This record gives sequence, C-alpha cells and structure tokens, in this order.
Amino acid sequence: MAEAQGARPTRGGTRLEESVYSELLDAIRNGTFSLGQRLPSENELASDYGVSRPVVRTALARLREDGLIVSKQGAGSFVSVGPPKEGAGYEPLGSIDDIAAYFRFRRFVETETAALAAARATAADIAELRGYIADMQDLAEAGTATVEPDLAFHFGIAKLSDNRFLLETMKMLRPHMLFIGKFVRSLGRTGYAKGKRDMSSEHQAIVDALEAGDAAAARAAMSAHIDGSENRVFKGE
Repeated sequence: MAEAQGARPTRGGTRLEESVYSELLDAIRNGTFSLGQRLPSENELASDYGVSRPVVRTALARLREDGLIVSKQGAGSFVSVGPPKEGAGYEPLGSIDDIAAYFRFRRFVETETAALAAARATAADIAELRGYIADMQDLAEAGTATVEPDLAFHFGIAKLSDNRFLLETMKMLRPHMLFIGKFVRSLGRTGYAKGKRDMSSEHQAIVDALEAGDAAAARAAMSAHIDGSENRVFKGE
C-alpha cells in the first residue's frame, strides 16, 4: 500500500526523528560518544543512520533542547559536559565513567546521611518531605520537570543529618544532579512516566524509614533509590 500523502516516514513504526534521537541518546549514555566529544557531521550521521539530513537535524535539535549537546559556531555539535564550574565545587562531568563515579559517590554519602536523618526527623520534617514527593507527583503527571522538588527532597534529608558538610556536599553536586536529570527526562514519554512512578515509590520508602526512626532501613532505601536512578540513566528503565 502506498504511503499516505503527508505521512512522516517511520522505522519499525517509530518516526525517523524519534528513532535517530533515541539512537544518539543511547550512544551518549553508553559512552560511544564521550562527554565533550564532537559529534560526526550531519552528513556523516545521515549516512550512518540511513536517513536524510533534515531528520538528523531534527534529532540534534531535540538533544540540544534537552541540554545534552551544545553547538559551537563553525565547529559543530558536542556532547555536553554540563554547566561550567562556578566558584568552589566539583569539576563538570567529563565522561560516562564520571557519571558512574558520581552515583557511587552519592551512594556513599547519601546512605549515611539518611541513616543520620532517621534519628532526628520530626513529624514536621516528615510532612515537609512528603510535600516534596506530592509536588513531584503533580509535576510528573503534568509532564513537567520534577528536578526542583527532587533537589529540595535530597537537600532536606541532608539538612536533617545535622552535619553542614554533608549538606554543603549535596549543594555542590547540584549542577551534576541537574545534568543527570536531563538523561532521565530524555527517556521518552513511556519510560519517563514509569521512571517517575518508580522514583516516587523509592522516595516514599525513604520517608517511611525516616518516620519509623529506622537508620538501617533508611540507609537501604536510599541505596535502592540511587541504584534506581543509575539504572534510569544507563538503562533507560
């Protein structure tokens, strides 16, 4: 049957722009294109993926809009390394290995932070944390980025640890958390919705442990949440 007039070409039922976008995203996620690396030209990408240049251009525009690549006039497109360092703090992410190390570091810091918070969280603190979860759920249902209440949630737990260095460490990670969040938001509508449901359940488990004053459970729930976050970035789950 002839293709309907005006219909967009597809590959396996998926629009070509979406297919190329997903393939490029996976290439960034798995390190085929390293952070900071220059991408092949539009002509080269079109040849590699067997599509037209306009299809490639649309896919690149979406990656650019998501903050995952940046364009430099006369030089081409490059995989983003996140925002530049401002003042004291950690250097921008430099590779996929850096992202893996970032999750290991967060697991090390935040599991103990949650355990400390379990001994100090009051009813008012628990209500505040549950409020952030509700805000994230509302934003996720609206298809809007949930990063701000998510950051507030993690910073709130760090504050409950009663150790300013733990809180300051989390704040220093803010640019990296924002950048990593872009990967999660780029999973596509279905993956994004499932990821947000999983994240909400993980957050609830952390708060339940804090409310019970159970340090071991809080530590385990935070570890499970960071494992889930890592899987959402690297596996698109």
